[in-house]
Amino acid sequence: MKRQLLGSLYLLLFLPLLLVADVKVSVDKNALYRGDSVTYTISATGSDIEFPTIQEIAGAAITQTGSSQNIKIINGDFQKTISKSYTFTPQQSLEIPSYKVLVDGGVEHTKTIPVKIVEPSQDKSAPVVLDARVSKTKVHVGEMVRFDLVFKKKPNIPVYKLDIEEPKFEDFWVKQLDGVKEGVEGEYTTQTYSYLLFAQRSGTLKIPAVMAKVGQISKQNRRGLDPFFNSAFGQQIRYTKLFSNSVSIEAESLPNGLELYGDFDIKVDVDRMTALANKPVNLTVKVVGHGNIDDVQKFNLEMPGAVIYANEPTIKSGLDKDQYGGIFEQKIVIIAEEDYTIPPFELHYFDEETQKEVVKKSQPVNIKVTGGTPLKRVDSSSQASNIELSKESRSSEVKEDASTRSNDARYELLAAAVVGFVIGAIFVWLLLLNRQERPAKVPTVTPLSKRIKKAKDDKELFELLLSYKHEGGIVAEVLALLEENLYRGASHTIDKKALIDFFERSDDTIVLP
Repeated sequence: MKRQLLGSLYLLLFLPLLLVADVKVSVDKNALYRGDSVTYTISATGSDIEFPTIQEIAGAAITQTGSSQNIKIINGDFQKTISKSYTFTPQQSLEIPSYKVLVDGGVEHTKTIPVKIVEPSQDKSAPVVLDARVSKTKVHVGEMVRFDLVFKKKPNIPVYKLDIEEPKFEDFWVKQLDGVKEGVEGEYTTQTYSYLLFAQRSGTLKIPAVMAKVGQISKQNRRGLDPFFNSAFGQQIRYTKLFSNSVSIEAESLPNGLELYGDFDIKVDVDRMTALANKPVNLTVKVVGHGNIDDVQKFNLEMPGAVIYANEPTIKSGLDKDQYGGIFEQKIVIIAEEDYTIPPFELHYFDEETQKEVVKKSQPVNIKVTGGTPLKRVDSSSQASNIELSKESRSSEVKEDASTRSNDARYELLAAAVVGFVIGAIFVWLLLLNRQERPAKVPTVTPLSKRIKKAKDDKELFELLLSYKHEGGIVAEVLALLEENLYRGASHTIDKKALIDFFERSDDTIVLP
């Protein structure tokens, strides 16, 4: 009896120890290269387990989760272990913090685990090498740098597949050159991938090491199989990681807030020097040269009294004899009612040769407009002479004008009588011709409506409606849609019927040009 009581006491004392939860944590790797993923796993043993909600670890988002369960029977007792895994990609060394895990009503705290990012090393004499090279290490902001990524391998090393990750150019504007250049360097055959870089800020700009996966075929002999099957089915692709060297570039800022670097010219052209009032003149602005032509900004033109439509520029660029450059072109439409002058356009850039700021200007263009409302001009010399007229000359002019008006009045009365007689005769003749009942009046289409219907394309309709831009309403809306179609690549459908209805309702107030 005493022994049974003693055994029960021992069981009560040691039962809490037997029920203590078992919580473990682990990572599949403690050291890794930047860009590699790591999987963090929490394992807990118990009957009622609640894991923490983890969406990120030290700033790195969780990209994948998983879970597994394992049940063991020990001496007739069930033991359940649940594991939760979290995969993330750290960008810097970190420490995975401690988390709370609820197990059978108790709270357990996990241990912290350090994870280290290591810099990859490069062996220049290895059978396969990935080499990063730049044409210069000191540049100005906006100045071109050529970046070459060279994969080298010895001839006796077979490579089944090569996957090179895209280099990370965080502080550069990048243009990749087409094609892969093959060559030979010493005992290596080479494949060169080239990029053109333009620094976007000043300072020390670092291009991190680039990683490549090299796939090579490895043979696996299977016992008991025919050699044919071993050769046909016993091959497997094995991938190894290869890293290039990192590169640093010192970029110097341009003075006076300049953004362009190189050598450029600017000029303008117009499709006509004389235009009708409210008819468009097409202006073309061109910038030609070598340098960071892609950074030339859109030009804005402001001219009081004129309507201006400036479309988005187009840029054609490329590499010519190791110099990057091209042509910037922008179309601008100008509509005005009187003569005007297109002012010069200015281009500021940092000259590559002189290493100084250069300002280039286009020539002003004078446009003659006909058919518009002329401006009233006063000749100051004739005005002065008129002021100096004496009182005597004025009185003589008044008397002479009175005599002339008296004679003119007689002739005007005679002419009016003749004209009245002729008009009366014509009126009587028309009445005789129209004695029969006139047919019902058929509504006619106004000339403007016909012209809207006959407009073959957006350009013709656009030029037709420009004369009525002050009407507002649907006219302004359609002009805006047509402008987007012509100069911004849009494809709006124009409702000609609504336009015709608008103008037919307004026939009494609209004067056709």
